[in-house]
Parts: sequence; structure tokens; C-alpha cells
Amino acid sequence: MEPLKNMNKLKLSCLATALLPLLSQPAFAGADNKSIETIEVTGDFHKERVLTLSASASVFDQKTLNARGAAYLDEILNNAANVNFTAGASRGRFIQIRGVGLRSQFVDPINPSIGLLIDGINYSGLGGSALLFDVEQVAIYRGPQGTRFGADAMAGMIDMQSNAPTLENALNLKLGVSNYDGKEAGIAVGTGITDDTSARASFFKKRSDGYGENLYVNTPTNQQDEQVARFKIHTMWSDTLKTELVAHNIDIDNGYDGFTLDNSRNSVADEPGKDNQKSNAIAFNLKYSGSELVNLDIATTHLNADTLYSYDEDWVCSDLTQPILCAPGLQPYSYTSKDSYARDHQRGTFEFKLSGKNNDWVTGLYAQRRDVELRRQYNDSGFNSHNSVSQIALYGQKITDLTENVSLITGVRAERYDTDYFDNNQIVNKADDTMWGAKVALEYQVVPRTMIYTSLSRGYKIGGVNGEALAKANDEGLNIPAENFTFAPEYLWNAEFGVKGQSEDKRHILSLSAFYMHRDDMQLKAWQVQDQQFAGYIANASQGRNYGLELEGSVQYTDSLSFTYSAGYLDTKIEDFVTQSGINQNGREQAQAPRYQYALRANYFFSDNLEAQIGFEGKDDYYYSDSHNAKASNQNLINASLSYYGDNWTLTAWGRNLADRDVPVRGFRFGNNALKDYATETFVQYGEPRVAGLTFSYQL
Repeated sequence: MEPLKNMNKLKLSCLATALLPLLSQPAFAGADNKSIETIEVTGDFHKERVLTLSASASVFDQKTLNARGAAYLDEILNNAANVNFTAGASRGRFIQIRGVGLRSQFVDPINPSIGLLIDGINYSGLGGSALLFDVEQVAIYRGPQGTRFGADAMAGMIDMQSNAPTLENALNLKLGVSNYDGKEAGIAVGTGITDDTSARASFFKKRSDGYGENLYVNTPTNQQDEQVARFKIHTMWSDTLKTELVAHNIDIDNGYDGFTLDNSRNSVADEPGKDNQKSNAIAFNLKYSGSELVNLDIATTHLNADTLYSYDEDWVCSDLTQPILCAPGLQPYSYTSKDSYARDHQRGTFEFKLSGKNNDWVTGLYAQRRDVELRRQYNDSGFNSHNSVSQIALYGQKITDLTENVSLITGVRAERYDTDYFDNNQIVNKADDTMWGAKVALEYQVVPRTMIYTSLSRGYKIGGVNGEALAKANDEGLNIPAENFTFAPEYLWNAEFGVKGQSEDKRHILSLSAFYMHRDDMQLKAWQVQDQQFAGYIANASQGRNYGLELEGSVQYTDSLSFTYSAGYLDTKIEDFVTQSGINQNGREQAQAPRYQYALRANYFFSDNLEAQIGFEGKDDYYYSDSHNAKASNQNLINASLSYYGDNWTLTAWGRNLADRDVPVRGFRFGNNALKDYATETFVQYGEPRVAGLTFSYQL
């Protein structure tokens, strides 16, 4: 099979063998026995230590989030190997893992390659939901998670878990300020209602002026105004019956004014955009372990969300009283345009799962329905569409102990989907298909603290309809061919080898993985551009391949000094793909796939109460898109924090991007400047500049 043939490119066995001695001896001969905290995840159907998970994963705890001053997911992603993101919005809410993942959404319904779960609720495609207050853990799983999570996790999954309620009284208070007029406040309280029932409620709000100025309207137009409320209640009805109820409310009212003609942070747009989300979600989970044969889990969720994404398409003003500021918009051949996308999302899921008493097997049924209604307003013309996707899946996984130290994991998932699309252009499209994913893994526990694994897994992603291409097929100058009206499902094979372990004194933890991914009917975002007209659509390339390495670890060097590190290497290729404009991309690297990434963080305790942290992170240059060849430059960033710990409180001064680098987070290439006769240029949106703040937290 193709993935297995190419594994020898990575010389895995020799590398793993070379690393094993590091895990078989004490990390440092003179070190005291101060071990690193054990981390557990729930990525493979049951809760287990991350060091026994036969997959590549990064895990961030609450302390790590607080030290970075992080309020949103994109503020921690640079610490994870082979993980990237794009914005083109108020936040970096489009995520790529190992070079695979969406970069934007405009007219067409999207099918995520990277899933997002928050407290078991599927927020995939709604990345703006990933606010981090009172989140206990963020786990990023790399590679196909098709057996466990299905079509939304072809390339990986992000699982966020907020703090669970306990019978003891609990309080988490957070207050913070930062430059750019940033202010945040959050509170979480928990308690036992009865001897068998506990509850926890949290509320968080953040405001900031954002990281740019609009010189024309003279008010913040990239402002961040975000809030989230969560509620959990757990009840032990008996020793064998437990229920969990979760409710979320999210209200995001952000501005979006990210692009300028001179690639600066100074906009002159007269109709700046919005990036809003108002959503409510609920989840109910029942766990029953009273049977002598099986454990039973039943889970159901519902989510509704209203989102608004809009932008000033011309990026300029046309005010005669401002002839210098508005010069590009006052040219006789300039244009004025604004685009707006309002969506109503309705989602529901149901899962019925049986598992063995020893967690050695699991089988289940999963059903999901997603309905999205789009109302697009493009200048004076309107466009409405409706897209429904129904999915039903059967899955199973078995763990077989071949010897005392060797286990075989076999899993399979079969999933059927049906899509129903229609719009006000009288376009109707129905599609259906049956897809399957699988995982076969071999785990070898070399010693109790060191594991080697190898796995072969298959992920998948559903096909769909290119509504924008259909709607604009007959527009003058675009000439979109009929084969791009729809696109086929994509499949991804992943072969992986890894070693995980810790030193004898438990002061050094290390995880190394090497992978080779083969993509069939690879889905790529393509653009047909003519003058200021453009249409985006998803096209299928013949195939693609991605391979690389991931290294993550932590070292407790002394009782006062510790290090955390990660590094990723990624090599990608597109095969047999020619853009509509005639660019042959065969053999080129895939978009959003930097060749290397790294992060190194050092923590030092000057005393029991005072801790300093400094971190360095960076990535190689990479292509913005598969439809043109503009690239983001490489980047190297510095972050730091200083924390003082009281009895139950912490005061942290933190800073990110301390060297104040301009970091592109989205790039397009077309003509949009009337002063340059609409010559083709590369335009970029920048991420956060130097951001620094002070955070006070109090916990009981």
C-alpha cells in the first residue's frame, strides 16, 4: 500500500531507537525527584494518559493558557507542532493540521477537515466559539480521527473541555487589562447542590479596540467584543447511573476591517465589516454501568447559531471632502462594493454507545443533521440558499492484548451522508455517498514508562455542491466549467510511527511521531478571477501527499527551571492540479503548510511565589493558497510572562510578539487598486502585533 511503501523515507526505526536511551535513565543525575504532572485525554473512546495514546497529540492546561494571556484558541496554536491557522476574519478561526484544513468560507457550505468539540458539542466550522476562559484542557489530535469522530475530523480534531462541577465549593475569578484598550472579566462558580448533584456556571467577557485603525471613520473597526456563558450540572443517581447536562451561550460582536491597499494596519474603508456569532447549545449525556456485560452511554446535543460575516470589498472611501485619503475611491474607474453573509445554523446529534467493562471494546451508532440557511447581500442583489446534511454512522473498536506488553487496536466506521441543496437561482442538487474510515494500531510497552506505536488510519470528508460556481457560471468573463459545479468526497490514508515515554525519574517527557499521509480526490479551494469579478469553488485534485515529523516534550531541569518544547517538519505536494487561470500546481507545496515549526518555552521560579517564563516560536514561509503562488514570509516571535502566586491568587504580567513583528494571517492575490490600474498584487491581513497585559486571577 502506498503509505506503507513511503514510510522508509523517514528512517523511523533508527531515530526511535536513538531516543529510547533518553527515556531509560534519569534526566539529570543531580536532580531531585520532582516529577512532571500526568496528563490525560479522551481521544480514543476512553480516558487515558497522553503517553499511552497511539496518536500524535498536543495538550494545553489552564496554567499554560493563563501564562500566555490567551483568551482565544488562535493565541496558543503556534505552540503545537504542524498546526497553522488563517484569519480573513476577526479571529484566526480556520485551522490546518499537517497542511490540511479550510482557509475561508464565503458563499458555499463548508465541510470541515478539522473538527472542533467543546464539552462534547460539535462546533466544527464555527471556530469563533473557541473562547478559553474556565477551560480545563485543550487537546489537539493530529491525523485522521475518522473512527472516533467521523467526517469532520479527516485531518484532526480539537477537543476543548471546560472545568467540571464538583461537590466542593469552587471559584475562578479573572480580571485583565491590556494595550489596545483591552479589558476582560470572567467568573466561574461551582458547588454541590445535594450530596449527589453538583453544578458549575461561568461567564466571561472581553473587549478590545483591535489591532488596526480606520483613518476615515475614525473609530475602531477591528474591535473585539466577545462573551461566553457555560453551565454544567452532574448528577449521580446511583452508583451506576450518572447524567451530565451542559448549556452554552456565545455572543460575539467583532469588527472586520483587515485588508488595505498598502498592506498596512491603517484602513480607509467607508463600509467596514462585521464578524458576529450568537449561538446557544445544549448537551445531555447519560452513563450507565449497572450491567454485568456492558457500559452504556447515550449523548444528544443541539446547537443553533446566527452568524454574520461582512466586509468592504473595495477597501476604500469615496468622499469628495477627503480627496487625499479617498484618492483610490475617487478615480473615474473605481468601484464601490460590500458583501455580507448571514447564516442560520441548526445542528443536532445523537449517539448510542456500548463498551466493555474493561474498556477493551466499543461499538455505537451516531447520527447528525446540519441545516444552514444563507442570506447573502452583495450590493443591491440578494442570494438565498439552503443546505441540509444528514449523516448516520456505525462504528466499532477492539483492543486485543497480543502479549503482556503488546496490544492491537482495530477500529472501523461506516458513514452514510445525504445532502440537499437549493437556492433562489433555481439550482437544486442532491448528493449521497457511503464512506468508511478505519484504524489499525500496534502498541508496544517497552517498559512501564515508554511506549512505541505504529498505526494505519483512514479518514474521509464528504463531497458537496459549489453553489457560488453554479450561480455565477454564466457571468460574463468567468466561464466556470461544468465539472466544477460539484466536488467529490476526499479520503486520507495516514501511516504513523511514534515513541512516547518519560525518564526514570519522571522529569523528562518526550513524544515523537513520524507520519505519511496520502490524499485521494484532494479537495482544494480554487478561484476564478476576472477583473474585479471572482468566484470561489472547491475542486478535486487527483491526489496529494504530506509527510513529516513531530516532536514535543518537557524537561524539569532543576526544581526551579523547566523547559517545554515542540518542533514539526512537514513536506507536502499537490499532484495533477491546474488552476482555472492556467497555473500548473503539480508538484508544488500545499497551502498553509510551512516546512518547519518550532516552539521553546523556559520557566524559572525565583522563589516559591515568583515565576518567569520566556518563549520563542516560529515557522517557515508557506503559500497562502493553492490557486496562486504568493507566500507568507517566515516568522520568529518572542513571548514572556512574570507571575506572582499568593495563597489563592495569581498576578501575571504577560506579553506576546514582544518584537512587534508583522505576522500575515491571510493573503490574496488580485487587482484592487484603481491608482495602479488594478494591477495584480498580493494583499495580506496581519495578526496581532505586540500585545501586553496584566491579569489577576483568584481560585478556590
